[in-house]
Amino acid sequence: MAISLAVAVASVACIALLWLYRINSAMHAVPAEAAKAMSHRWTRKQIQETYQRVRRSPVDFSKHLPPRLDRRYVVVGGAGMVGGDVVMQLLQRGQTPQSIRIIDFQGLTRRDMLEKAKDCDFVTADMTSWESVQAAFSKPWPASVAKLPLTVYHTAAKIAPGDRSERLYERLRRVNVGGTENVLKASKAAGADIFVATASASISFPSANFWIWPWQSVPENYWHVSSEADFYAPIRSHALFFSNYSRSKAEAERLICDANEEGFRTGTIRPGNAIYGRETDPVLGSLLQMGQSATWMPHVFQNFVHSRNVALGHLLYEAALVKNAGPSGRPFNITDPGPGIVFQDLYDLATELSVTPVHVAKLPPLPLLLLTHLVEAYVSVVTRFPFLAKLGFREPGYPFSFLQPTVIKGSVHILIDDSAIRRNVEDGGLGYQGVCTTLEGMCEQLAEWNREHEGK
Repeated sequence: MAISLAVAVASVACIALLWLYRINSAMHAVPAEAAKAMSHRWTRKQIQETYQRVRRSPVDFSKHLPPRLDRRYVVVGGAGMVGGDVVMQLLQRGQTPQSIRIIDFQGLTRRDMLEKAKDCDFVTADMTSWESVQAAFSKPWPASVAKLPLTVYHTAAKIAPGDRSERLYERLRRVNVGGTENVLKASKAAGADIFVATASASISFPSANFWIWPWQSVPENYWHVSSEADFYAPIRSHALFFSNYSRSKAEAERLICDANEEGFRTGTIRPGNAIYGRETDPVLGSLLQMGQSATWMPHVFQNFVHSRNVALGHLLYEAALVKNAGPSGRPFNITDPGPGIVFQDLYDLATELSVTPVHVAKLPPLPLLLLTHLVEAYVSVVTRFPFLAKLGFREPGYPFSFLQPTVIKGSVHILIDDSAIRRNVEDGGLGYQGVCTTLEGMCEQLAEWNREHEGK
């Protein structure tokens, strides 16, 4: 009997180990569609040649910007990455600083903005407070611009990448949905006739399932083509969003687009997928800042988008709405021109070009997946029982806050379809072509990083 029990236990353990090994192997898999999309890989020669070219002659966005308009602007979240680039492009095309108001919860910290945007009006506000938002919008304008028509760019959001529990959803909803309601209401009260907001291509991402059956070769939803098709269907249930963030952005987007009407034209831009371009970005910037990182996904294919390309998309949307010639009340995906990349391309570029040390350790995916579930379980306990904070048990900060299943579920093979925004305005698009490719944009970011750190 004892021998039979031991054999049974050993058999179950063996089957479990084989199953876990199968999951680990499946997470290393590259679906056929992704393999076709990643056919072009960056070479060391391409990286070096592009880096030297953009270091000598940085990418020029100015000639691609829509013409200056006789309007005034409120940029909510204008101290951030995308919002800051919207402000900088408005100034670059000739808008006066007096015609631009930046509303944000924090002051300006970007070095480029401290110099070039210092004369723009700046108001600190809390998006979750109607009184705070109303006061920011109600502040008098200089007489020279007070009677100009008003465009509002809403680029502010809270991300919280690890959250997926519906119990924690309110933490994001109050900012991303409730805050958007306040900004929409204040915009209408201030007389705005154009409202363009930053959404997210992640709205359409399904929730990947890595716990496959033994006969499956790849995880469920391991390959996804992201379009705007979900917008034209009823909003999904919470469980079908891969994260709380994507649900909150979907609900905010519906509010914005449902507000579209004669005299108040609205729309959203969905960046896809990760936004880069500043030292504070969560992709290349964070890798350079930390100097070392661990990854399970060097083989994973995704599109990336430079924050300046995203900002350009916002300005193009406004230009179409001003003429009342383009579509309104709908989202547009946006990504860099050219093919997407695998994460190994990004790692190769950083290690090849950075004057500061960069080391990327490759880890097997399964142990990391198991760890994310442990971290999520810990977060669930400490948020369910607040008294634990008095005993020193608190939610983990960065980078451990990223070690949750949601981040793994978003780290799958994703192709961003931005064909809609690339169509001409007459054909229902915005005429976007993009200015810098991902290789050019990342090389330019490395050039800026190196100039700041050479000799240190």
